[in-house]
Amino acid sequence: MKKKSTPKGPRLLDKHLIEAGQQCQKRLWLDYHQPTTTEPSAMRQAMSAAGEQLRALARVAFPKGVTIDGKDAEAAAAATREQLAAGTPVLFGATFVADGVEARSDILVVHKDGAIDLFEVKSGTKANPRYVADLALQAHVLAACGHKLRAAYLLTVNPKYAHKEGADYPPMQLLRSADVTTKVQRHVEAMRRRLQVFQRSIADEGVLQLPTGTFCTSPLPCPHLERCRKEGPELPLRDLPELTRPLEQELHKEGIEDLRGLDRDREGLTPRQKRTLEAVQENKTIVEPFVESELKQCSKPLHFLAIAGATEALPRFDAQRPWRFMPYGWAAHTVHADGRVETASFVHVERTDPRPGFATSLQKHLEVGGTIVCWNDEVLDELRSLLEDLPNHKAAARAVVSQSHIDLMQLLEEGLFHPQLRSYADLRQSVAVLLGDKSGDELAVFGEEALVGALAKAQAPRVRSTTRDKIAADLLAGLTWTCERLRKLYETYGGVAAPPPKPKPPTVARAAKPLPKPLPKPTE
Repeated sequence: MKKKSTPKGPRLLDKHLIEAGQQCQKRLWLDYHQPTTTEPSAMRQAMSAAGEQLRALARVAFPKGVTIDGKDAEAAAAATREQLAAGTPVLFGATFVADGVEARSDILVVHKDGAIDLFEVKSGTKANPRYVADLALQAHVLAACGHKLRAAYLLTVNPKYAHKEGADYPPMQLLRSADVTTKVQRHVEAMRRRLQVFQRSIADEGVLQLPTGTFCTSPLPCPHLERCRKEGPELPLRDLPELTRPLEQELHKEGIEDLRGLDRDREGLTPRQKRTLEAVQENKTIVEPFVESELKQCSKPLHFLAIAGATEALPRFDAQRPWRFMPYGWAAHTVHADGRVETASFVHVERTDPRPGFATSLQKHLEVGGTIVCWNDEVLDELRSLLEDLPNHKAAARAVVSQSHIDLMQLLEEGLFHPQLRSYADLRQSVAVLLGDKSGDELAVFGEEALVGALAKAQAPRVRSTTRDKIAADLLAGLTWTCERLRKLYETYGGVAAPPPKPKPPTVARAAKPLPKPLPKPTE
């Protein structure tokens, strides 16, 4: 992470700074005074590309639109004024500046009486509060510049749209419009007051003393979180599981900032919170009896299953819908009742549709029955979309999602309390703490973020086959690692002794080759 050069003169509050302030005023101060620049993650790049694609698609419906270019807000605002004065009916990227705040609109339509319609394009599927706040900001600055807002619309993605592979996206089917004028108008005054608070916050270094909280990772992880953790207590309140915002605010008011200072007998704490505090404060590991009993009740064969996939905002294949989970690989280590271990896998990194091969291959491996042991069963829930999107492979998809399973992550969250581990969301971190195994840090492809980046390389034009094969091997290595650690965790906390290693076959001593007979002496 590198620091950006400090801008000359006061900065304008823009959309990104305001979003930072809505998350945390300390983040707003840091983003304003000490902005940093990092290479966008592969997922962020994919999301940005989808947003640009949707904006371009929406503009097709406004053929008379003129684009306002330029990153400099003041210059873009001047160009916007010129176009409005010239009577241009539609503007893309119209920019307005007032009271130290800038606002840019995706699509702006001017009526004959001068009233304005705003259209904001979002890659989500419904009008959430963040989207409405964005339009409220535009409406506020628009009014401050002397313009009248007639209507505000959100153009979001239609989740029921089913794509046809190879075809262009039809704008009127992929996008849907919602009139949010009333909601936006109700939020304009609140936005005005919020901007006043933000202006004061960027001038007040006292906000740097604000503690971390549940908001640090909502709606997205704050880029300054690691810095704030280093500056804060060793065991901040945000590490307490099932922490609600009201309880968090109550504890802050009481001056309680560290888990070691929180009474575990406090009224209102959940059983999981009390056990977590006991483990932390007494520095001991607590394992509830039901963990072992739940694991022992799993019927064999046991399929230690790992699945790799990524959620894609825009569909690419036949019958695929927006925001579907796309599976690209699986691996399983299956332990049969007789102790026999069977391994199988499927990996797909090509540009073609991975879903049919994924569903049929996994269904074939699981047809022997038994129990799936996985880490976070949300992935299995995501696979239910295959029932709707793959009509020709519905039987295979149904067999996979209906298989009996146990979520090892959820089980450990509810019944295993470790003084150094408060969250089990990261399997590699959990394995490092519980098994003392940090080998997961060496994996090249692990998790959705790394997978998205790897697939971008594997599916790039003119990619070498050796590069694609290497990415496939790295993906398989991550899946295999997961299967092996799931099995180890099961054996450790299920009271199941690991099977003894199979004896190596005896080495058969090979008979020494006879030496060649000496050549006869030459006769004289």
